[in-house]
Amino acid sequence: MDPITETSGTAPLTSNLKMLRLLEEISKTDAPFGVSEIARRVGGSRSMVHRQLVTLVAAGWLSANSQGSYSLTFSPVRLGQAALRHASVDVRIAEELTRLAGELGEGVSLGTLDGDAVTIVGRGLPPRNVHVSLKHGQRFGIGGSALGSVLLSYLPEAETARLRDIDDELPSEAECARVRADGFAVLVDSDYDPIEIIAVPVGRSTGRVRFALSAHWPQGRTKPDHVLSLLEAGARTIEDLTEQSAGILLT
Repeated sequence: MDPITETSGTAPLTSNLKMLRLLEEISKTDAPFGVSEIARRVGGSRSMVHRQLVTLVAAGWLSANSQGSYSLTFSPVRLGQAALRHASVDVRIAEELTRLAGELGEGVSLGTLDGDAVTIVGRGLPPRNVHVSLKHGQRFGIGGSALGSVLLSYLPEAETARLRDIDDELPSEAECARVRADGFAVLVDSDYDPIEIIAVPVGRSTGRVRFALSAHWPQGRTKPDHVLSLLEAGARTIEDLTEQSAGILLT
């Protein structure tokens, strides 16, 4: 017997269960998908799955393009963030960012792609005062940022192509290949006092990198190799925490 039925005596809504199973299958995709493809995955009729997809578009969970393909929006991220809070994983990520900033003596930022922009979803500051150039929740363009370069470099080809169609100032394909080969992006911002910035992916698999981690400091104050080694270790810790949260969300 279903555990919900056993404890409450109320049967679950079959239609809702089918929708949730559809979302679970969608979460396994790496690129925009069509109705036939996802219907085959879930073993449902094309007409029924199409109605489910249209419902998810109306709810803001999916977007549809002119070719009839569907993509997840960032609306489900709010549910994932709630799961992190319920499991206290977001607290642990914040603690890791603070720990990392203290060890580096510099500010660190955790960013993700939100549509065609980078959004800062986590910040860590050391005990001493440092110049803060990025704030929690801040959004900025992908081009011209180390975080954006890393996040773009690990996107699936279809998503990269979509972004290039709407923004001609993105890093080139050669630059993205170099980021993947090196495992990091480096940038010197000379608008004011020169600031060095290094960003690394949280994870290394193309299509699976959802976050990037960066640190910045006045040029010459810190050795980049030292920053890079600490950032990579911090990224592995954060990757472990996000994977734990994904496991919690599926159980």
